[in-house]
Amino acid sequence: MISLAGCISMSDINPKAKEVQADSLKSGQTIRSATHIEWPTEDWWKAYHDEQLNTLISKAVSDNPTLRMAQSRVSLLQAYADSMHAETLPSIGGDASAVHQRFTELQFIPPPQAGNWDWDNKMTASIAYDLDLWGRQESLWNASVDETNASKLEVQQVKLELINAVIRSYIQLAMEYHLRDLAKEYLTEIKQRVAIKKRAVQAGLSTEMEVIEAETPLPLARAKVEAISERIKLLLNQIAALSGQGPGAGDSITRPSLSLEASAGLPDTLQANLVGRRPDVLAHRLHVEAAQKNIEGAKKAFYPNINLMGFIGFQALGFGQLLSNAANIAGAGPAISLPIFDGGRRRGNLSAKTASYDIAVENYNSNLVKALQDVSDQLVIMQSNGKQIIEADVALASAKRAHQLAKVSYNGGLSDYQHVLDTNSVFIHQQEVRTQLQAIRLDAYAGLMRALGGGTTEATTAKAMPLP
Repeated sequence: MISLAGCISMSDINPKAKEVQADSLKSGQTIRSATHIEWPTEDWWKAYHDEQLNTLISKAVSDNPTLRMAQSRVSLLQAYADSMHAETLPSIGGDASAVHQRFTELQFIPPPQAGNWDWDNKMTASIAYDLDLWGRQESLWNASVDETNASKLEVQQVKLELINAVIRSYIQLAMEYHLRDLAKEYLTEIKQRVAIKKRAVQAGLSTEMEVIEAETPLPLARAKVEAISERIKLLLNQIAALSGQGPGAGDSITRPSLSLEASAGLPDTLQANLVGRRPDVLAHRLHVEAAQKNIEGAKKAFYPNINLMGFIGFQALGFGQLLSNAANIAGAGPAISLPIFDGGRRRGNLSAKTASYDIAVENYNSNLVKALQDVSDQLVIMQSNGKQIIEADVALASAKRAHQLAKVSYNGGLSDYQHVLDTNSVFIHQQEVRTQLQAIRLDAYAGLMRALGGGTTEATTAKAMPLP
């Protein structure tokens, strides 16, 4: 029978893509020189020590529509996998029919039915079983199982991205609150400058022009406070939406109180473990395996196959003897399919499955490269940010000291209050810089945890499969 399959050839249809091995990619000095940290735990965001954040994340994970939609897709693919599994099992059914008709007098119809109206009745039970000699149906079933598992991992990735989005919005919210405090302080400072100039005019020591010059920054300072308040309200709306709630839910969110002691670093054997921990990398790996099994199924369609069929039941004209021994019918036998010529359908299907495999491999390769880049990028940001914060702290301490000395000088009558306000402006600016750098640090930590797979423990581990 195998020789008959030679009538349809599958020659010259082979995958072209080659899977990249994680260990073959150059990690770079940033990754190689990183200090050691442990892999993230599943609730890694608790490192921020903010109970309100923990509550918001829990709400988002349970109520976000996008995440629920991804979970529904898992159910859809699971149902498809179940239907593919059913194709590997015997099929048992029953059939009954009763047709009232006039029978011809010119065929083998016995009297008195010939030329008259009567019932043609039939009741049967049947069984059919595809022997699947080469395992084609099993290959397709296994491919559908891989796709289902990949969809479960994609749910984990959606969950990880959702958590990351909540955290990043929350960090931005914390920064905006602090920046608004500083903007209000700067506004107060400008008002004090204006008041000083007005008193100087009354004393004959200044001019109206100097008052106008002092008042000029006031509208922009008030607009800055309003702009920050706008961003705060938008962030509250965004966080509420991420948790699957209406904008009114943002009204109950209070000012964040984030703190983080975590250091910048990476776990050991990053590249080898990253392939087995990041949900998106694992999902792409399973897509490759599913595509490979679909190729196997397409190849096995070139071979002959046998279906076994059988039936038993009753058939009679009229109802009188339908259930009698004389009405018994039964049959059994094989149905053999020989793919001799199909106009190129099987070759076309194999070509399509092979191209799908090449696409899946290149998607996996691209995702793996981006995953390592993602880790390196976040680590670079954290390491550089740490150095910038050290310099910002020095500048902040210097500005604070200068402001303190200016106040001492003013209290001692050695300088005017304008000098105190000038040094306070510098101090406020340095606090803004420090606030922004701290927000970058908090954000980069969340980015690094996401890049490492977010401590997902529910991911299905993808086993390595030989390439065809």
